[in-house]
Amino acid sequence: MRANVDRSRLDRSVYGLIYRNPGWGLDEVSAGADCSPAEAEEACDRLLATGLLTPAPTTLCGFATVEPEAALTRLFVSEQRQAAAHAERLTRIRTAIASLTVNFSDLRNERRAPVEVETLATPALVNSFLEDAGSMVRSRMRSMHPGGPPPEDVIDEMLLRDKEMEGRNIEVDVLYQRRTAEVPYVAAYLTDAARPGREVRTAEFLPIRMILFDDDLAVLPTNPADSSEGALAVHGRQVMNALHAFYDHCWHTATLPRQSEDGQASRPVFDEQELVVVRLLADGVKDEAIARHLGVSSRTLSRLLSGLLDRLGVQTRFQAGLRIAELRLLS
Repeated sequence: MRANVDRSRLDRSVYGLIYRNPGWGLDEVSAGADCSPAEAEEACDRLLATGLLTPAPTTLCGFATVEPEAALTRLFVSEQRQAAAHAERLTRIRTAIASLTVNFSDLRNERRAPVEVETLATPALVNSFLEDAGSMVRSRMRSMHPGGPPPEDVIDEMLLRDKEMEGRNIEVDVLYQRRTAEVPYVAAYLTDAARPGREVRTAEFLPIRMILFDDDLAVLPTNPADSSEGALAVHGRQVMNALHAFYDHCWHTATLPRQSEDGQASRPVFDEQELVVVRLLADGVKDEAIARHLGVSSRTLSRLLSGLLDRLGVQTRFQAGLRIAELRLLS
């Protein structure tokens, strides 16, 4: 606050000296105002900004004074012009906003393909929707199944659904993860379901569960890591073109399920470590002893056993022993 007061006094003093002594230079003005030449020059700059001084190259100090009333009038006129220019800009902006909102906002919709997404929040709702979509499919259905095998009691329903689509001449493409296709009851289903118009392929890895109905409906999981969280039903030909192209890529990198000499799907193929576990399981060896024998942690063994049970198509160690004997995996 003190600095402002001092500046105001200095500005008044410098203005008065130049006003009364138009022939003085800045050195004389600074001496008369008892300040340095730099401070006097700064004061002149402030006076120039308020309109009390105007540039005058012919004078020694480079400025001429303006009457306070004239300076005030000029400031009012300048402010009115600026306000008018600002109001004109605001009017132009508001007019442009109104034009964009009314006349142009809908043009982008002409480039947007109509896409509709339904949320199927529960597994029951997903199953019901898939049942209806399957009954209305017109020419083809394509599905991709990563992860473990379906429950064994669902296989009969799958066979009935396949039979119904065969009667309607629906083309069916199915992609299974290779380990899933090697589970005995899944392999038997794939053999039973093989018929013209229905082709199955397997791949080591599949990225996402999906079902494509004709060229206008796709069902995708809401959370690819957990199908129990529901699914999205996506309607729209433009989206379907991209999904079919993605499916085609996975399809062309997949292979036919492995077959044995008698035409049946082959037994699961295990590596050396897995065969050791199979033998120990058949002998009834406990998990802790198997882990020690392999030199792995209990967590690693748990993951290994889980994968083996999935591939054998069983839920328990006892069932695994029966399946191992049935398939003669140790012979």
